Amino acid sequence: MFRLSRLAAAVALFALPLAPVRALCIYHGKLYATTTLAQEFRDSRWVVRARVLSADTHWSDESESWTLYGLQVLHHYKGAPPNRITLYTERNSGGFYLDRGAAPDLGGEYLLFLNPVARGGPPAARGATRVNYNCGQSRSWADVPRADRRQLHGLARRRAVRRSPATL
Repeated sequence: MFRLSRLAAAVALFALPLAPVRALCIYHGKLYATTTLAQEFRDSRWVVRARVLSADTHWSDESESWTLYGLQVLHHYKGAPPNRITLYTERNSGGFYLDRGAAPDLGGEYLLFLNPVARGGPPAARGATRVNYNCGQSRSWADVPRADRRQLHGLARRRAVRRSPATL
């Protein structure tokens, strides 16, 4: 009996690396929620198309590892962010990386749904932003379908119309 349980444990450990790895994704308390562009647009302070200019990664064995990405805002759909912003992400299963393989995607363009870093993280993350939902609508600009691009422009226009003063 003891040998059988040891054999089962060994097989389970051997098969573990074969299981798919998934990021930890929680949105409004729901695990692995599926979001829409409109939902994340509403829930984000800024919605931007941005280019990655720099990446500063801090690895640690004793505490959380993290990266600060320097971004240039190419277009803003919601909010009025500065032309250059910083994106903070933890280096764990809940992170959102602007990387190509193991290296930062310098020059890469992304659609990002952002909120300010409210609390947590290292002192260097103060004043930075973070992605609204790491398993949501933020992604490489090349992966944004035309229909989603049209919807983004529509959401931005509707927001601008609602915010502009009424003309008589």
